[in-house]
Amino acid sequence: MERSIRQSASNRNLRLVKWTLGSFILLLALAFAGLQFFFAASVAPVEPFVPTKAEREAVAFYAQPESWFLEHLQGPRETVDGQTIDPKLQYMMEQSRPVAPWIWRTAPLIFSTPWGRGFIRHGIDREWRLYTKVTPEMARVDDRIIEGRRGPIPIRIYRPKGEGVGPLPVLVYHHGGGWIFASIASHDRVSRLLANEAKAIVLSVNYRLAPEHRYPAASDDGEDSFLWARANAASFGGDPAKVGVGGDSAGGHVAINIAQRQVKAGKPVPAAMLLFYPGAGLPQDDPSYRLFGKGYALDSAFIEFILPRVFEDYRRDRIREADEFMNPVSANSLAGLPPTIVATAGFDILRDSGRRFADRLEEDGVPVRYTNYSSLTHSFLQFSAVVKDADTASTESARLFGESIRNPARLLPAP
Repeated sequence: MERSIRQSASNRNLRLVKWTLGSFILLLALAFAGLQFFFAASVAPVEPFVPTKAEREAVAFYAQPESWFLEHLQGPRETVDGQTIDPKLQYMMEQSRPVAPWIWRTAPLIFSTPWGRGFIRHGIDREWRLYTKVTPEMARVDDRIIEGRRGPIPIRIYRPKGEGVGPLPVLVYHHGGGWIFASIASHDRVSRLLANEAKAIVLSVNYRLAPEHRYPAASDDGEDSFLWARANAASFGGDPAKVGVGGDSAGGHVAINIAQRQVKAGKPVPAAMLLFYPGAGLPQDDPSYRLFGKGYALDSAFIEFILPRVFEDYRRDRIREADEFMNPVSANSLAGLPPTIVATAGFDILRDSGRRFADRLEEDGVPVRYTNYSSLTHSFLQFSAVVKDADTASTESARLFGESIRNPARLLPAP
């Protein structure tokens, strides 16, 4: 009987363990389902873009004079490597630093599901669009779908007003976002600004994103869009002889890859390149990577989060083995690339790789204009509505692109 009692107790304990484990799994499943429901319910169409009350208040807050932010900084003005950060950007960084560790602990889990990725991408699309300056309306905006080597590619074509009826230069533009987020929608206002200031048609590319589509998917879509634009420029008012490429951050890497591929294939290269804080090379060995790796918008933690999800062969301890397409600045030669404008941000881990790329272009005989906007952080294109220096950097670079694609000698140093 004693054995029977022990067996009965053991069975009860086993049932209790199974019940507890089952309950835990059920609660976990319900929590997971609830989280996915929250993600799905939080995603509203970005376009047509209508800012919410909270978003309008946020823009109005950051549109205040710099003097207010100077008075409300948590610490003294930050000067690093001889550069002093813009007071509004310093204020933004001070507000975001306390939550950054939490973000990097939860990001891998959230980003691991389609719903989580959709939630993050939606938020980025709205926020980046929100703080970008609104510029004059376009003469025409067309959404199209073109055929790429791996399927359809959405593009959006912007033609500015007041430029007559003749063919215009074309900028095939690729958004930033670490190859994993952002879109035509996030960069709609950026594209309009570039078109207005460059007096050129902008063709914005919605290339495929990782981790669903790993490298070289983005570069393939970018190249296919460039080749389509050159072949079809006349159909949308563009000049087939003046089709350039550009992009910011990861989009800059796409643009560089396009030009590299044309050189390698012996085909005509783009007429010019416009690169904002480009992913021109793996930055881990650069001083700027150490100086600005934490607390300045683009963290080193984000770099190490995205690279394995984008580049299947990426290894942190083998970055010097990366080829010239993953790491363009390491190429044996950059000769043959088109005239290029490189604009970097002072407080950015990609500052030095952008500068090295510009230096390599000059060494290899490529006309180049390099400008470091020392008060700014990464992604300054998305702050042109509220940060004066960001507006200046965006506008100056776009105008220079318009001038240089019409006259490449514009980038040559004065005699």
